[in-house]
Amino acid sequence: MNVENRLRISGHAETKVIPDRACWTVTVRVEDDDRDVAFRRCAAARKGLVERLQAIEKESVSAGRIAVAEEIEYYWVVSSELREEVARQLEGTRLPKGVVAQICESIGEARRRRLCFAATAALGVEVAVDVSGAVPQLLVAKDVASSHGPWFKVSRDEEISDDLRAKAVENARARAAALAEAAGRKLGRALVISNRDESLAELTGSGAGATPASSDGPRFAAARAIKMPAPMGAPPEEAPIVMEITPEPVERSETMTVVFELIDHD
Repeated sequence: MNVENRLRISGHAETKVIPDRACWTVTVRVEDDDRDVAFRRCAAARKGLVERLQAIEKESVSAGRIAVAEEIEYYWVVSSELREEVARQLEGTRLPKGVVAQICESIGEARRRRLCFAATAALGVEVAVDVSGAVPQLLVAKDVASSHGPWFKVSRDEEISDDLRAKAVENARARAAALAEAAGRKLGRALVISNRDESLAELTGSGAGATPASSDGPRFAAARAIKMPAPMGAPPEEAPIVMEITPEPVERSETMTVVFELIDHD
């Protein structure tokens, strides 16, 4: 494509969006002396937690497989005869008694013993922010070993990006029209529209080929405000504790590069 009579210009659009989804990662862990029992207890604990989370919002949990690992402790076995012999030899060195004891403990045969079988299962939780305040209470259950979150994301992210791209192109056309008028030309049709900031030659294909831009990954907003409502007297023993979880708005922006045709005035 001939680059003469072409105008390359970029347009920009931005907005702020309040995330509408809250996410956690959770690990369920159960220990037992028997491998099969540990697996079954972990499965039961995972099922119970999933059911309680699904009661907040259906299809809110993604569950991973259950893994069972043998927990091992390593220790040293030192005979009393060897310990006494080493202690006698170290008496003349004037070492502190604590150091002598440490040296004696480090001499011997390394052995191992099983502590337990640990069964773990990982869960992913994603619910609407409006109901997310009911989640934290469930994540302090006995068999929940760890939980991380919440972090937030926008479910309409791609739709919002498409709208911003369209507005960015409109912004580019308005800027290009003003520049064309100042140069005594008229703005013609848009020849190339791209979300990549490239030179005119690259955009029109008269330069070296470029690697296609990779698509954006998921966009997340970090948790910034988690508030507990002020207590209004002692709640009933079985009353659920609901937190007020409020994500902060996040910025979304798009920049589009457009190549317009320039036309002489009639």
